[in-house]
Amino acid sequence: MANVLNRTTLQCLKSVNTPDYPTEDWVINPDMSPVDGVDQMYWKLTGDVLSEMIQGEKDTVDAARLSGYKTAKVTAVDAKTDELIALGFTFDSMQFSLSLGAQMKMVGTHQIKDALALTYPINWNSIDDEDVYAIGAGTDHAADAAILDAFYLTGLGTLRAHLDSGTALKDSVRAATTIAAVDAVVDSR
Repeated sequence: MANVLNRTTLQCLKSVNTPDYPTEDWVINPDMSPVDGVDQMYWKLTGDVLSEMIQGEKDTVDAARLSGYKTAKVTAVDAKTDELIALGFTFDSMQFSLSLGAQMKMVGTHQIKDALALTYPINWNSIDDEDVYAIGAGTDHAADAAILDAFYLTGLGTLRAHLDSGTALKDSVRAATTIAAVDAVVDSR
C-alpha cells in the first residue's frame, strides 16, 4: 500500500493499491513535506516533485479565483434584486406587481394622467389578481391624477430602491481586491 498523487488534479490518496494507479497519471509515494500546511491550490508538480508555488504564481491563482468569486457574488446580488422586484410594491395597503408589463402599464398611464380624455377611476389589479384597486374617484380629475401620480411614484421608488441598492452592492464587490473583501459585502436587503 502506498500514497499516490494525481498529476493533473493534485489529489492525494492514501494507502491505495499502487497497480491500480498508472505512473503516467499518478506519482507514487510523493514527498508531501514541501507542501505541509500549504493550501492545495498553491501546490505545483514539476516532474515527480511536489512544491509550493512562488508568490507570483500564488498571485495568479488568487486573481483567477477572485474574478470568479466576484462574478458569483454579483450574480447572487442580481438574483436577490430580482426576488425583491418580484414581490412588487405596496400602495394603500395593497400589493401590486413590478413585472416588466406592469412597469410599462404604469409608465404609459402616468404619462397621460392629466389628459382630460383619461377617465377615472382606473382599476388596477393587485399582484395576485384577487383584488382590484380603483385609482381615483372620478369626481375631481386633478385629485385623481395626484393619486395616480402617488401610485406611480411609489412603484417607481420601490423599483429604483431595489435596483440602486443592488448596484451599490455590486460596486462594492467590483471594488474588492481580496476574497475576504468580497465576503465582507453582505446583501441584507
